Amino acid sequence: MNTDAKPPAHGERGMRNLVWVSLLLTLPLLLLGTLVTTFRVGMVDPLWPTEPWYLFNDPSRPGSVPFWKEDRPGYLIEHIHRVFGYLVGVAILVQTVAFGLKSRSMGVWIFGVAGVIVGTVLTMASIDTKLAITDPIGAVRPGILRAGLGIIIAGVSALFVTLVLEYREKGPMRFVMTLGAFVFLGVISQGLLGGLRVYLNAIVGPQLASIHGALAQVVFACMAGLLALLTLERNPPSPMAIPKTRRGVLIWTHGLLMLCLLQLVWAVWLRHFHHPIAQRLHLFFGCLIPAFIVGIHLKGLQYREIFRWFGPASGMLLILVLFQVLLGIEAWIGKFGTGKPLIEAAVNLGQAAVRTSHTLIGAFVLAGSLVLAIRASFIPRQPSTDSKLPQGGG
Repeated sequence: MNTDAKPPAHGERGMRNLVWVSLLLTLPLLLLGTLVTTFRVGMVDPLWPTEPWYLFNDPSRPGSVPFWKEDRPGYLIEHIHRVFGYLVGVAILVQTVAFGLKSRSMGVWIFGVAGVIVGTVLTMASIDTKLAITDPIGAVRPGILRAGLGIIIAGVSALFVTLVLEYREKGPMRFVMTLGAFVFLGVISQGLLGGLRVYLNAIVGPQLASIHGALAQVVFACMAGLLALLTLERNPPSPMAIPKTRRGVLIWTHGLLMLCLLQLVWAVWLRHFHHPIAQRLHLFFGCLIPAFIVGIHLKGLQYREIFRWFGPASGMLLILVLFQVLLGIEAWIGKFGTGKPLIEAAVNLGQAAVRTSHTLIGAFVLAGSLVLAIRASFIPRQPSTDSKLPQGGG
């Protein structure tokens, strides 16, 4: 990220509200996705793709029993998860189109968004759902699939062209649109990965499920980052006169972000495959991350303006991480420390609550680390070398 750039000036209330709606809809989607993995119910219904209203009118349910009378909790978790996936997709589509209305190349951006959506629909329509259960490979219509993928590539290319033009103009919206494009493409990829995880489970195993879970947390973090970008103009800090101090803040915050991303890799590796190396790396990084958050908090205490900019966020992040560590210890003991053979799925509500809370807080910590990195990147520099230092505090 260009740390010398000015923050976006187009943080209109409407755009922030759109991001808030998308973010709030993503929370239950994350929760349901975590429960799918916790209870191992991702394959409770091998049929994909399904319509948004499939849960309300599933032709396979005996006697067309209403879904609220369904006695399979895993079935409800999986299909409500899919419903929220559609809702989040629509919310982010509206959000992405709104970003394009601020662009100098609005037509190219809208063409790109439309291309990705049309291509995705064609890709999903290329699968014969009736044949898919018995013959997954033969159920694909190659011509429709190739057409869908080609249109997706054309749409992504149009989005890329728009971003290049935005950066050449150095407009204030280029950072918002870049992160917005990543969120949009991430959600599309997330939907396809989630479906292919069901569709190709018998062929490729749980690998797609692990990628699906990791990308979900990255997309959620990027949505929080979007909100941070749109609120940067509120009470910005005073310029920092010492380049070394400013550079130190950048190193601490970006280092924390890298650690959280690596921790996500170890967490997914551990949660889905239970590898002993992943156990050790996950525990080790669980010690490093709180240390980095304490370092950021102490850095903020050195300067009042920086503390006002970082202090509350880093303090909340530290509290979250402490809860994360406690939940992680409990989850590890319940899964690996019982002295009994490993049972992948949670066997009671207590185990499910611990594992699910641990995963959700991890998503919040990753999102918080990205927000801190973004805020650090937009701390202004003091234009003159003889300016007064920010007043010390703490």
